[in-house]
Amino acid sequence: MTALHSLRETELYPPVQEYLCSLGYQVVGEAAGCDIAAWHGNELVAIELKSAINLKLILQAVERQESCDSVYLAVPVVGSGYPANYRAKLRLIKRLELGLLLVRFLQHRTRVELVCHPAARESRRNNPRRRAILREIHGRSGDHTPGGTRGKVVTAYREEALYLAWLLQDSQGMSPAECRQRGGSPKAAAILRDNHYGWFERIRRGVYRLHPAGTAALQEYQQVIASWDTPEQQPLPP
Repeated sequence: MTALHSLRETELYPPVQEYLCSLGYQVVGEAAGCDIAAWHGNELVAIELKSAINLKLILQAVERQESCDSVYLAVPVVGSGYPANYRAKLRLIKRLELGLLLVRFLQHRTRVELVCHPAARESRRNNPRRRAILREIHGRSGDHTPGGTRGKVVTAYREEALYLAWLLQDSQGMSPAECRQRGGSPKAAAILRDNHYGWFERIRRGVYRLHPAGTAALQEYQQVIASWDTPEQQPLPP
């Protein structure tokens, strides 16, 4: 049976994702600071993953309340028992109007147990952070990063840059306007100029080609590219 101290947050993601999808939510991991962002219609839910209920988890969840309709904590338990000081922590979670999910790692399966829903709160539909989360989740082509990942996240921006790299791979050089004409991001000029990942190089004013680092990125993220229906039809944010 799995030991709690050896669990990573990313191991909580698949069962929580499956649980949320079974309820009709769309789900992505690591969206604008949220371990998990889930949405259904106009409802936006955040789930924060941690290996134990602690102050850091509580503070992260309280911060998410400013931008989401509901916020849940998700922590692992092994077997049929409960975390240490469970009742006292549960009282605090309820007092803070948060929800709690227990991810039970049993001998032959993993089960998500709903302990409590968050209390109803006032709408935050005009909150800037909420808009940032929604822009991020709707700017992605899919769910390419598990929640709890501490490293490279396939953000909407990274996908936009990756699409430009895909366009440039067989080109001797293209302008941002040409990239946009072929389905590239409206922000193509800034992405190529800023070259945040080092994937591009300018060969003359207003013309760019792919750097060897960009060629390596196409290999590294080939699963992301393969998930696009066709690269030309990759969904990009407005």
